[in-house]
Amino acid sequence: MSDDKQPRRGVWTPDLLAEGPEKRRVFIEQRRQYLAPLLAESKALLAEIEADLMEADKLPGDLPFQAKLRAKHTVRPLAKVVADLEDVIVQLTAYSARYRRSYEELPEKRAEKEAERQRLKELKAGGGQRQIDAPEPKAEPAADTNPFFAHLNKGA
Repeated sequence: MSDDKQPRRGVWTPDLLAEGPEKRRVFIEQRRQYLAPLLAESKALLAEIEADLMEADKLPGDLPFQAKLRAKHTVRPLAKVVADLEDVIVQLTAYSARYRRSYEELPEKRAEKEAERQRLKELKAGGGQRQIDAPEPKAEPAADTNPFFAHLNKGA
């Protein structure tokens, strides 16, 4: 943000969203709560208009199924609005997850990988090899406490 501009109050800005996961979660939750009623109203409106148009009488000169095709064609933009509103909610959630993976978790993972590389480099430079643990001896099978099959183990 430049020095000559004053920060806007009560408005979400990219600076606020980058401050931490809690502010991003609040932003996305607010947007969901804002869009949920709009989506519900749009779905209800779509259902009502679609039902009205499907029940409408055929116009003079219509071919068979032409009235239903015209109704579907007329309602298609509103159906797309409903689908797009649903997609907005999904994309907001996807944005939050991608941001977390790309900007919060990635530097930590890279630091861990670098530390592992550095450790291996030091190990190679020291001339030492990784110690391979000796295989553990096989444990003897436990004695069968069930007397029903005891006669089978006596001969072994």
